[in-house]
Amino acid sequence: MDSAIRTVTGIIPGGSRPGDRPDLQKIGRQLTVTVEQILKLGTLSQARVLAGAAGLDRTVTSFTVGEVPDIADWLSGGEIVASTMFALTNDTDRQRDFCRRVMAAGAAALFVKPKRFVGAFPLDILEIAEKRNFPIIEVPQEIRWTRIMQEVMEVLINRQASLLEKSQEIHHDLLEVVIAGGGWAEVATAAARLIDKPVLVLDVSLEPLGVSADFPWPESELYRLLDRPAVRTQFDGLARFPSRLLHLVEEGVPPMFAVPIVVSHACLGYVCTITERHELDEMERVALEHAATVAAVEMAREQVRFETEVRLKGDFVDDLIGGRFSSEDSLLRRASFLGCDISRGATVVVADVDEFERTMAARKLSENEVQRLKARFFNRCTRLVNDLEPSSLVSLKSDRVIVFLSGPQARDAHSLELLTSRLQALGREVADLSVSVGVSRFTADMAGLRKAFEEALAALKVGRKLQGLGSVMHFESVGSYKLLLSIWEHEPGELRALYAETIEPVDRYDKQNDGQLVHTLITFLGNDENLSKTAQDLYAHRHTIRYRLQKIADISGLSVFRSEDKERLSLGLKARSLLAS
Repeated sequence: MDSAIRTVTGIIPGGSRPGDRPDLQKIGRQLTVTVEQILKLGTLSQARVLAGAAGLDRTVTSFTVGEVPDIADWLSGGEIVASTMFALTNDTDRQRDFCRRVMAAGAAALFVKPKRFVGAFPLDILEIAEKRNFPIIEVPQEIRWTRIMQEVMEVLINRQASLLEKSQEIHHDLLEVVIAGGGWAEVATAAARLIDKPVLVLDVSLEPLGVSADFPWPESELYRLLDRPAVRTQFDGLARFPSRLLHLVEEGVPPMFAVPIVVSHACLGYVCTITERHELDEMERVALEHAATVAAVEMAREQVRFETEVRLKGDFVDDLIGGRFSSEDSLLRRASFLGCDISRGATVVVADVDEFERTMAARKLSENEVQRLKARFFNRCTRLVNDLEPSSLVSLKSDRVIVFLSGPQARDAHSLELLTSRLQALGREVADLSVSVGVSRFTADMAGLRKAFEEALAALKVGRKLQGLGSVMHFESVGSYKLLLSIWEHEPGELRALYAETIEPVDRYDKQNDGQLVHTLITFLGNDENLSKTAQDLYAHRHTIRYRLQKIADISGLSVFRSEDKERLSLGLKARSLLAS
């Protein structure tokens, strides 16, 4: 017995040197108690293996005496089952069934004393055990089960103590990473060193938060591989039952094991390792579980950091648009503190989730789920903007993401188009949300940032009104719509009156006569009053176009060839668009 216990306890190192990488597979094997180790106990020196010698490396978790025929129904796997089989005396069929069921239940081995009640052990059972590598071991009749049980349990308890000690060392090593200020990549790298396999940390939406230094795939490529229904379904199952270990084997996806990151009974992400093996050693699983625990600490810290960042940036935007800066230097210093350089001017972009409250209510999300969704969208938007221009500032106010885009990208039409399209795409990717975007003009004057913010908001409102949900509008395209929108919001009757006095009679004529007068007017004004271009676009003669324009004047009393009338007709068309949206 002493030699077996020394085998288990002797693996715990007395101390580790910096840079040491523990071989967790080796440690796991040494901490695993096998049938072969149990047979080295002094009380079993005369035991004899009847069958299944190739399975002596099976792991032992406990020792139980099974003298009832249905003992297999009470097994959970890994037990050494000890039996004299007295309840099965003179019944060979029941003896066979007993042994088969014990094997099927996942027991580690069967210890028997057959001579007193059974006599010769059935040869066909021994043949089955041999094929299944299931050890059947004959124990001398005079050895008490209680004595064997006592010695086996001493080994197992000693093994659990050693496992706990090593587990605490792993937890301490990983926690040191977080205490030292390490982020997701550092946590993943530390875990990878422990298990000697690539490690990645995912948030609950399967977006990579960090990967170990030796990770073989780019993060963006990994997200593309994971972003498929079959994969998400398996991870969602793990989130619902976080006590489990997920073994993901899906075509086109690297095979991996995943453990959940749980905070306040909610799954917030996953720690995963890539491996071709079909199972993890116990110590490797322990290392991943501790990495998930440490990741939960980091997630809590990141939540505090996120809330602080949102508050500080939100306060900055409030002060900026409220004109509460004593000087331009003060504005620049505070922006610089937040990582933003607006000394060269900026373009303001406002991205707003369409009908956010109604959408969240329809999906029946809890407030915690709503806040996590908003945080995930904001973080993705922040990374997107930082990749485009790191000196920009991104703020979250209510359901809106506000971007002060600085640097040369702020003047570049292609960069702005890329930003607006990617902001909308992020809404779809994060939670299938529709996002509308308003874009201001570029301002090189710090004092103009407040006006630029108002321009972006106006563009957002007009875009939604004219284009519907998922719109993109630049302030250059807003024009007089801004004034009309303000009238529509405060005095809708005035806007209806403008439409009634200008375009409504022409609309009514078109409906009664299947005409194209309004369409002709829109095309004519859009072509800068060029008759030839309008005729070409409408596949009509110039005289036909002139006739239609005269007809509009006859019906409305407003001629496009008089500047004041033309302006009223143009405003009437815009009022028509707002009223129809």
